Amino acid sequence: MAQPWPFFEHVRVINLDSRPDRWESMQRQFARLSVAGDVQRFSAVRPPMDVVDQPELAGLRAFLQCVDGDTEALAGKLRATWGCLQSHLAVIRMAQAEGWPHVLILEDDCEFESYTLPVLKQVARQLDGRDWGMIYLGGTFKKGGRFRRFSANLWDAGRIRLGHAYLVHERLYSRILAEAEGSSLPVDWYYSEVLHPQVDSFLVEPVIAYQRLLDMSDIESVVRRPEFKTRKALRRFWSRIRYAFF
Repeated sequence: MAQPWPFFEHVRVINLDSRPDRWESMQRQFARLSVAGDVQRFSAVRPPMDVVDQPELAGLRAFLQCVDGDTEALAGKLRATWGCLQSHLAVIRMAQAEGWPHVLILEDDCEFESYTLPVLKQVARQLDGRDWGMIYLGGTFKKGGRFRRFSANLWDAGRIRLGHAYLVHERLYSRILAEAEGSSLPVDWYYSEVLHPQVDSFLVEPVIAYQRLLDMSDIESVVRRPEFKTRKALRRFWSRIRYAFF
């Protein structure tokens, strides 16, 4: 039987119309975990082919050229990055219009750990009465940002990258909508480089949401390959044992 989930009151899964397989995969995960809440698909923005020629994308184009070089794949990545940004902003715009206190934004290549619910229950308890702006269920920490222990299941962290599973509090809706597009950065870079140094952002410990491996990235156009890392494997193994009793 489905049970209430902390932070899953309002969830939108960004999914391209051309990838019904990914939405079906997400639905299977929600059923397996007995997720309860307002969990719905959000049709991802599909950029027009000529969007790459728009003058307002010059800054984003320059950023991608700096990071990846001026390759043949630049135009495709520019379109995909812009579409990703617009999709995330559209979800936040919806959340603001609906008056949601927070929204959980998921990308359709997200995979949850079996111990997701027990960890989220602990996170909700540890954040009780504390203001927060963003909570990442998974992500990559980049050096140079703050990274300090806040509680047993939370890092007070800045410079968190990836946008496959994160919460945004309503106090940040207006700022994100006003700033993100003009930053000329991909959405996760805008968060990590502009927003995180100035807001309360947290990374869940242990990480409970990963990007699916052996699946083609719609932005990078590469297949994510598994890389065995002993420390990470042990951490996941012990987490499964520990949270089985919560």
